[in-house]
Amino acid sequence: MPIVGGLDIHRKQITFDYLDTVTGEVRRGQIAPADREHLQAWLARFAGWDDVAFAVEGCAGWRHVTEELAAAGVAAHLGEPADTAAARGRKRHAKTDKTDARHLRTLLAEGSRKAVRFTGPDITVHSSDRKGPPGRLSRQGPPVLRWAVYEAGKTHARSSAPDHAYYAAVKDRKNSKRAALSEARKIVRQACHILTELGDDALTAA
Repeated sequence: MPIVGGLDIHRKQITFDYLDTVTGEVRRGQIAPADREHLQAWLARFAGWDDVAFAVEGCAGWRHVTEELAAAGVAAHLGEPADTAAARGRKRHAKTDKTDARHLRTLLAEGSRKAVRFTGPDITVHSSDRKGPPGRLSRQGPPVLRWAVYEAGKTHARSSAPDHAYYAAVKDRKNSKRAALSEARKIVRQACHILTELGDDALTAA
């Protein structure tokens, strides 16, 4: 994904840490005060981006943050505080807002990248020396699954689709194929997130 990050939420400020996976640049800072108006203004920087996702810990204030992320076309991944703390393991450094935001970003990047690569809608480089142009689909994962998620992404070309605005923006900036791939990756990550939340219940027959 082009942008992957973490948001550490507090009543007075939101600490952000995000990575541009294309350039390798990491940006960190704070949004203050932590209200909708300032969050909306900050999220405007991602307008027109193909694929943006942020992890948010499910603590006080998460609801309005995830609502604003969704409104801006940004994928929001909610994590349970206990689960993210367990994943952090034994901390070698003092816990701070900055380290928490970075930790959330790292967890999201590791989990979503594996899911996307397994299902196939991932962009790779043509040549092993990385000099070739990007744009070829990854061939990992079952072909049927790769086809299914791509077709699911294409459905957002319909004006009645819930994420049509995002699809249209990517199509205008790139093309319809890139728009469908971006939607497919969002669908895969969201499905992975839902299944993680359900845990063993996901295997229980309805």
